[in-house]
Amino acid sequence: MNKLKQWWFNDLSAGVKFVFLVLLANAVPAIIILMSLPGMTEDLFVWTVKPVINARLIGVMYANALILIVIGVFQTSWARVRIIMVVITLFSVLATVLTFFYLKPFLAHPWFHLTYWLGMYLVLFFAAPYVFVTQEKKHGGRLPVQILLNNPALALAVVFVLFSLFCALGLLFWVDAVNQVWPWTLPPLVGGLIGVLFLTHSAAYAWALWDGDWLRIRPIYWQAPLTGVLFILLPLLHPADLRPDAGPALALYYILAGLFVLSSLGIILSYRAAEKKLHNHSQSSSYGQ
Repeated sequence: MNKLKQWWFNDLSAGVKFVFLVLLANAVPAIIILMSLPGMTEDLFVWTVKPVINARLIGVMYANALILIVIGVFQTSWARVRIIMVVITLFSVLATVLTFFYLKPFLAHPWFHLTYWLGMYLVLFFAAPYVFVTQEKKHGGRLPVQILLNNPALALAVVFVLFSLFCALGLLFWVDAVNQVWPWTLPPLVGGLIGVLFLTHSAAYAWALWDGDWLRIRPIYWQAPLTGVLFILLPLLHPADLRPDAGPALALYYILAGLFVLSSLGIILSYRAAEKKLHNHSQSSSYGQ
């Protein structure tokens, strides 16, 4: 309890913490249901997700949010969490809007399922943008750079911006075309939500290019290896849900997901020396005072 109290009263804005806690309250039950009981979404989730691989895919989406929150709660300044808030703010707005375009799956369930879903997302719809704008005005803008993004990190960010945007547009507006090259069939609502996830990550990598400081933007690289591994596990755990002719699409899926994991991990490791040097310099400076 003491640690929770200390965390609540540290230098990080209470508004950011509120957004984190609301998203946590939304994500944790969803992860438990979708990852441990993916075949029971008809009874336990807010809409019925089929086949089971798609339930776990939505679980990965929520797991990505959880990864970012876990990274965020260890930060103590707006500068270090704002790239996380880029993802949360955009996702909160876009997922809420998307819900009204795909109401049919929700309406097939009891009314309180949709009420819960919309209630959570409407809180985030208003709270996340408000917190982002107010905190960015107070503590944001162009900030001093401590560790510059190196050329590989810049190049990878550009690739991720373009690739994520390409995937997002396809999943949001042409999911039937995407299903021709995806290893399993994505229903429109599932495709739309994963499209929103890709779009928010495209925006976050674009933000990283604008920000330019490794220490502030590294959460978006830190989340990538674990998220990528979760994507890789989906077809391995659910081969029965794959299309009969999924061979070439599956190979491409594994190649792209593998490259995403390895390239992100390579960038993270390439900064270990610079991070250690800055840490040692900060410690020696504090001892000298």
